[in-house]
Amino acid sequence: MKVVALVSGGKDSTYNMMKCVEDGHEIIALAHAHPPEDAAHEELDSYLFQTVGSSAVATIAECMDLPFYLQVIAGSAVTQTLDYELTKDDETEDLFALLSNVKKHHPDVAGVSVGAIFSSYQANRVQHVCDRLGLKMLAYLWHREQVELLQEMVRSGVEAILIKVAAFGLGKNELGNTLGQAMPKLLSLSEKYGIHACGEGGEYESFTLDCPLFKRRIVIDEVETVTHSPDTYSPVLYLKLKTLHTVPNLVISLTWIAKICFIDSSHLTTSRYVVSSVAGSAPRVATDHSPTADSANVDVNELSLQLPRPAHEYALAFTDHIYCMNEMNKLGRKGRMQELFNFLHLRVEMFSRKHPTHIDIWRDMINSGYDRALIVEDDVDFELDSVAVINQALSALNSTSADWDILYVGHCSMEENQRKASTAYSRLHKSTHPFCTSGYLLSRNGAKKLFAYFIEHYQQARALDVQLVALIKRKLLKSYSVYPPIVYQRRDLYPSDDGLELKIAKKMKNSAWNEALAFVPRLANWVDPLDSVYLHPAFKHIPSWMEDGNTVN
Repeated sequence: MKVVALVSGGKDSTYNMMKCVEDGHEIIALAHAHPPEDAAHEELDSYLFQTVGSSAVATIAECMDLPFYLQVIAGSAVTQTLDYELTKDDETEDLFALLSNVKKHHPDVAGVSVGAIFSSYQANRVQHVCDRLGLKMLAYLWHREQVELLQEMVRSGVEAILIKVAAFGLGKNELGNTLGQAMPKLLSLSEKYGIHACGEGGEYESFTLDCPLFKRRIVIDEVETVTHSPDTYSPVLYLKLKTLHTVPNLVISLTWIAKICFIDSSHLTTSRYVVSSVAGSAPRVATDHSPTADSANVDVNELSLQLPRPAHEYALAFTDHIYCMNEMNKLGRKGRMQELFNFLHLRVEMFSRKHPTHIDIWRDMINSGYDRALIVEDDVDFELDSVAVINQALSALNSTSADWDILYVGHCSMEENQRKASTAYSRLHKSTHPFCTSGYLLSRNGAKKLFAYFIEHYQQARALDVQLVALIKRKLLKSYSVYPPIVYQRRDLYPSDDGLELKIAKKMKNSAWNEALAFVPRLANWVDPLDSVYLHPAFKHIPSWMEDGNTVN
């Protein structure tokens, strides 16, 4: 079904669009109702529309490369009962005018995406307008449990910030926080005081900077904090987004999804959307004239992809969790890896401890109930097609009904290609002696085996990777290896005398690290010799996101 999305700029309307696409619908246009230009404040206190951040919503159309329809909110909430009947000068009629204009330019539009969760007032009015226009309302979030829904939004890759707060316990410090950063406090306030975790009671409003459907991401340059109501305990504050711009979001581009974001492109289908090659290009705006025609002469290499489900679900389709093991005092390594994982849009737990061990991670994996976990060390680099390779390896294992405990994706053995495990995938082999533990995928059964064995038989004086190889040789561990590996220890950053590691690292073809440096130059600033802590002079203090125990959002 072809769908127009009602967008406020917030997380709910964004996530509902993602659910529409996941369900097989096609978003063909965005629509937004905004305050009059001469309004004293951007915040209208509308019963029906979110207006904070309204001036920036056009940028979302740019990020999605879709026609954008605008309608001035000329009316007000004349009828304030739950049920609605056609009423002159009511703001609901502005919604009718907006969707009528969309239908005029897109006669084939059949559905309306709306991010309503709990407000019957809003849902009833959108349904009323849809009925009059012969459209179907698509509200996938309707009456979802809010704590679960908020957590799901964060996991799915919706990167939104709080731009308005209006509840006890929320203040200026929360403005500008991402959903991931704000979630612990929101859940705490929900439990203690009963506030709506998703802000359905008006506790807060959000604005989306990025999501898996965006082809560009939004960068905010300048904001102004506005006090709408200076209450001592529950002040109403909001951010006026004064200037912002967009940058290419390669998470949605062909090369990014198939390579950098580690996704097997065979799961995806090309679509009509294209990635703009002009930085800062304006969104396609259609009001009283026909929308801009699709680009017809775009290089095929710039084609983007229509996602059947969010990119983050693909990126983590092969595992429930990713651990990066980090020694607490190695701040440079932690900062470097967090920057890299953020760049790759991968949700990773920085497992930072004073003396972290793989056994600690296995215990955590078992206690957390994960069926699979990827475990990497904090000095690694990835091949750009890493997850595509992992998915193919797992698919080959499944096709042969092979049971497995551990799949080495990073090792320092030049002889892991001696025992082919499958004719379906040439890079999958039965493990021989996969020394080094730079990266491996562990099944829940494998974690239980290893934890039970090493809690009794761990030899502290003997390297863990050597002990693992001994278990493999004794056939106590069902182990497979990917060769050449796709996770490498970076010995250019962290010198070592280990000739094996240097030799295997030469097989690396497409470094995610080098790709990241082109987009995130500050990665080069992080320096951390193996046995000391060094912060680049540019960092006068330790950033808050580097504090111990943080998870990459």
